Amino acid sequence: MDAAGGVTLAVPCRADEPALGETLAGFHDAWRAALATAARALACVVCVNGPGAERAPVLEQVRAFAASGAPAVRVLPTERAGKAIAWTLLRAAVATPVVIFLDADVRITSGTPARLLDALAAHPSAVLATPRTRCTARPTAFERVMAAPYGVAFPNLSGQLYAARTAGLPTAMPEDLIEPERWLELVVGCERVVPAPGAEVYVRLPGTLRDFFRQRIRIEMGKVQLAHEYPSLLGRSAPQPRARAVLRTLPPAELVRLGAYLTLREVAHALAWWRYRQGRTAGVWVQAASTKDWGGGR
Repeated sequence: MDAAGGVTLAVPCRADEPALGETLAGFHDAWRAALATAARALACVVCVNGPGAERAPVLEQVRAFAASGAPAVRVLPTERAGKAIAWTLLRAAVATPVVIFLDADVRITSGTPARLLDALAAHPSAVLATPRTRCTARPTAFERVMAAPYGVAFPNLSGQLYAARTAGLPTAMPEDLIEPERWLELVVGCERVVPAPGAEVYVRLPGTLRDFFRQRIRIEMGKVQLAHEYPSLLGRSAPQPRARAVLRTLPPAELVRLGAYLTLREVAHALAWWRYRQGRTAGVWVQAASTKDWGGGR
């Protein structure tokens, strides 16, 4: 892609995030491997959000990253917590024609940044390019269940990583969004979201049932919120894989695990709907600690 105007890496980051430094280093390594010699300038901006953002330990991770010879990082601290709030601040700070949004607690494969940019270049009308989300699972029976849905290729925008043409993005997100990327995908429209073949982003799975519900209730509550507060957007979603196609894709053991996962997801959805109806949305961003632990992971 012609990136003569440069590319910005934009990272929303909680003030209590433990893995930012490794995430930034991994992205920078991938960038240098494929793009640093192609006259593609990279700017970096991180929005540290939440109580104590001005003096959060995560700032030391940013300073260590910058001291390693990486591009300078602009930090946008805000005491106001929330990914949608952070996204809007990052969006306002981007001065390049292309931006790559990256979560602070993920890992990527080496060719992923280049493939995201190539996907945008190949589709001039596209606004968003998305990788496939994969997972890194610990060798436990529980996490094998958690990993089951990652065997299915869903057409949705990755919530963890995507590239965008800046001009095609909204200027702000509603601050109370629970699932900001799902809202963004629907606002942009599925016809302007393209997959980037071979691009992959890896997430760490919840290692306990408690962490699963902490994470999944938020996701399901985001769906409930969109259905109740933004019903006009739902028709802009990409068609999902049919059950028959999924059954042909997965081996029998994975189908059993997928069934167990879907049962847990339905429980989480019921709890999310109940909490949303009661107005209990304030505590939905409780951190699932096991998803931040990359020890021995990818």
